Amino acid sequence: MQDMQCYVEAMAQQPPKDSPIWGGRTDGAIYSCLSYTGGGAFPGTNGFSFWSANPPGVPAAIDPAQLAQQALSTMTVPSPTTGRYPAGTLQDGQPFTVVNAYTWFWTDPGSFRALTARADVGGVWAQVTVTPTALSFEPGDGAVTVSCPGPGVAWQPGDGVWAASPAGCDYRYPQSSIHQPDGRVTATYGIQWSVTWTSSTGATGTLPDLTTTSNATFAVAEVQSVVIR
Repeated sequence: MQDMQCYVEAMAQQPPKDSPIWGGRTDGAIYSCLSYTGGGAFPGTNGFSFWSANPPGVPAAIDPAQLAQQALSTMTVPSPTTGRYPAGTLQDGQPFTVVNAYTWFWTDPGSFRALTARADVGGVWAQVTVTPTALSFEPGDGAVTVSCPGPGVAWQPGDGVWAASPAGCDYRYPQSSIHQPDGRVTATYGIQWSVTWTSSTGATGTLPDLTTTSNATFAVAEVQSVVIR
């Protein structure tokens, strides 16, 4: 059996939209396939008609939103580092913070910056931009997550032992972790990211927000029981 070959062209007179050949569609067009043999064509014979969204042999339009998603998949979006104060060490070697103190949390500013990536296909490109919007801290003691709009700031001795974070990135543990599993809490740091894209077609848009996370485990100690070494 030989493969059938044909000349394809859009029908000059398109059938009415309610014709069965459209299959209920309203886009695209109806094309005719006129068969030929050994270079001899026979218009009007041995052919058939069919619907297609795009002219056969012409690639479908490139969706810049899909290109943006492709660009995003190539990115490595950083997780937060887990800066914290108080951050001493107990006699048993466990890191700790202190009950009722302002526990500062922060991330390295290098992990809190906008990133971009681009994907190109068929002369069309889309560029995606991932922008950090907040640093969050889930304290691990059952309390709700707290957040601040930037990366926070690292504590310095000149800030004072019991001061609140000037960036608003702090949390006060109301009780010790003695009744927590292993006598410690596991806090979760998170960076929230917004995702936007632009393209060479002029189209723009957004993709779902992202969150990257890191964990830190430490004790919450009563201040009179703290021994620093």
